[in-house]
Amino acid sequence: MRRSILPRYRHEGEKTCIDIKLKNPDQLFDGRDPAPFHERDLDDDAVEYILGAVQEISPKAPIKMVFWIAEPGRQIPADTFVEAVRAHFRYEVEKLSRRIREHVRQGEIILMVGLAVLAVFLTLAELTKWIPQGTLRQILREGLVIIGWVAMWRPLEVLLYDWWPLVRLRRLCEKVAEMEITVQHGEAAV
Repeated sequence: MRRSILPRYRHEGEKTCIDIKLKNPDQLFDGRDPAPFHERDLDDDAVEYILGAVQEISPKAPIKMVFWIAEPGRQIPADTFVEAVRAHFRYEVEKLSRRIREHVRQGEIILMVGLAVLAVFLTLAELTKWIPQGTLRQILREGLVIIGWVAMWRPLEVLLYDWWPLVRLRRLCEKVAEMEITVQHGEAAV
């Protein structure tokens, strides 16, 4: 499947190039952000495109991102432009790292709550032995055990599975922040 996608990208030697065509440099940045150029947020659609492109390319393949600026307009030094892109993705890495830590911390808290609920319901299930033998006792005991284990469902889901998409997204952002980025003026190479 990846082979059918790869022709979308140009190659320079061993590197797969993600070419991003812009009319002017401002097109890459969020127009609502009043911060100085090198501190501005990237446009959400641009970030989505960049991350999607990096995700399509094999994780082991070296990648180069090339911004092709057609209209010179306001001249922004290439180093400033590249640093702004890197800064944005480094900031995203920091945000995702904080979200992962917070997620794990919340998971630990709800695990403690889940374990407490499990202990209470298993204890209640054991106390059913004081009820006379019969169907009601069996139903009550099994119900209490099931409720106790169901209370563990969400804590285990949070700690075992929910944080992996955040880790994958953080890895993609790290890859973008570290990859080779260049700025070319004129029309994109074919």
